Amino acid sequence: MLISAIAFCNNGVQDDWSGGPGVPGPVSDWGNDFSSSILINWSYQVGSLFLDQMASYNQIKNVSDLLWAKPCLLDNDEYPDVFVRSNSSQNAVWYVQGTGGTQWYMRAVSETDKIEDITTGDIDGDGDYDIFASVGNYPSKGFFWYERLNTLGTQWEAHLIDSEDYPDRVYSLDFDGDGDLDLIGSHSHGSSAFHTSLSWWENQGNGENWIAHVITENTMETEITSIDAADFDNDGDFDIACGSYSSEIYLFENSVSDSWIFHGVEFESDGNLLEVSFADIDGDNLPDLVTSTLSNPTDVLWFRNTTTPDNWLVNEITTISGYAYPAMPGDVDDDGDLDVIVQMNSLVPGESSLLWWENVDSVSNNWIYHQILSEEDSPWFTFAEDVNQDGKCDIVSFYRYSNPSANKVAWWNLNSGYATGVAQLESSILYVYDVDWGSIDWNATTPVGTSVSFEVRSSDNPEDMGDWSGVISSPGSLVPYLVSNDSYIQYRATLSTTDSTITPILNNVVLTWTTTGIEGSENSDEISLSVLQNPSAGSIRFGVNLPSQLNVTLTVYDTAGRIVGDVLNGDYQAGNTVIQLDMLQPGNYFCRMQAGEQTFTEQFTIIRD
Repeated sequence: MLISAIAFCNNGVQDDWSGGPGVPGPVSDWGNDFSSSILINWSYQVGSLFLDQMASYNQIKNVSDLLWAKPCLLDNDEYPDVFVRSNSSQNAVWYVQGTGGTQWYMRAVSETDKIEDITTGDIDGDGDYDIFASVGNYPSKGFFWYERLNTLGTQWEAHLIDSEDYPDRVYSLDFDGDGDLDLIGSHSHGSSAFHTSLSWWENQGNGENWIAHVITENTMETEITSIDAADFDNDGDFDIACGSYSSEIYLFENSVSDSWIFHGVEFESDGNLLEVSFADIDGDNLPDLVTSTLSNPTDVLWFRNTTTPDNWLVNEITTISGYAYPAMPGDVDDDGDLDVIVQMNSLVPGESSLLWWENVDSVSNNWIYHQILSEEDSPWFTFAEDVNQDGKCDIVSFYRYSNPSANKVAWWNLNSGYATGVAQLESSILYVYDVDWGSIDWNATTPVGTSVSFEVRSSDNPEDMGDWSGVISSPGSLVPYLVSNDSYIQYRATLSTTDSTITPILNNVVLTWTTTGIEGSENSDEISLSVLQNPSAGSIRFGVNLPSQLNVTLTVYDTAGRIVGDVLNGDYQAGNTVIQLDMLQPGNYFCRMQAGEQTFTEQFTIIRD
């Protein structure tokens, strides 16, 4: 079937890269695609390339014998603090943030032992932040809340909410809508994590009295590993989603009279869906689900909310080699929609990284990959949090090593400056036929301290393009860099800055050449038709030479004599032209060209790709 007929010009222009990477070529026109890039932002503004925004590292504290850390609000301002548990004698402390995340000050929590998880909020209604905690040993096993007794947060009083043998995950919100904070918690009743229960405790107003409500008891076959709550069915009450050591999200629908309906949201995978978050990914004001499989390779997923508990539409954002866990929603680019951040722990030392996928159009599952940073060390766990309150999502991570004295807590300030490393974009390989090279030109904005440069390469074999040329730092001739009569060309653009606060901007690049002739035509004064690269897979190219302006028809037929399509029909200027016919089915064809009073016929074969 005839899809398109494209005339090859004597120049190649690219002024749009918004189609993204993944098209190595050969192509007949650059269009808006390219082969690959690193540290280049091609999606921010159609028609321009910028340097990617990067992340800056900030250590919060080196914590010997650290077990885990978690961002939270504790000091009554809008800047997140960090709660830390270690194996030391005083095993629970928190670090209050000085404005902007540049200074951190330690505060102790009242003596306790084996805190498993925490969440914070004003539990007693006195205007300051308190702590919910699941405690595995001292003062006793169970769920506690710690009342803040002074402004500095150095004095705390423990209050028992409920005793449980093996308390685990906690989550707090005003579950019953009466104006105070309630608690959701997971727990088990034996040494095994199997047969996990989930409950919520109703705060009677000031944290002194609590009413226990069982959501499910001893029914979960695997350990609950995360808890989140939202009104997923839009009925005015909160529902609960839990991660687990299974390929199933545990979803609990809040029904009438404090009863619950269980729904398993499954994804067919060998990996466990450990960390699950509610988040409105598609902007329809309904909470969707975001998670990733703990497997290699890892699937990063979001489940679209249809308001029907048993019908969540699974969308695979990406599949990535290595263990990508957790997947966290957050607005990284401050454009009003939620992106997805992933901590990727590679099996190859030194190749762990923090990645994010930009939400371009989640409904059509259109996401753009960005690498935030590549690390020598793999974080033990990562949280998405706006640490410095600049309106953009940041990252809080804690690190554990074989040498416990090296353990630490740190945060990464995302979009804190433009990339100062090697930032490059490689074009698709462009098919030009046999040419003499002309020039290269480009339009760019380059503030002081920034630059835009190019390298090029050409070949007669798109599978072996050879080495890149030397650096071309200003527009000019291509002749010193390329070999005449080559049929394929590719460019590589390099953007750089010495100042992370500014970026160069590339708007377009233009390469020119002169066609030296069509194969099979020794006399440019003669009319000729030739079939290039016969047989070919999927598409075919015709070379046409006209010594003067002529009326030309070029028609393609199958072996039964049926017209496949009219490729040319009209008056055409003198010169050499290459026409491409796309998406033909495998088989034998012939073409007939009428140019002026002369007729030409050629045969060709399309083979399977």
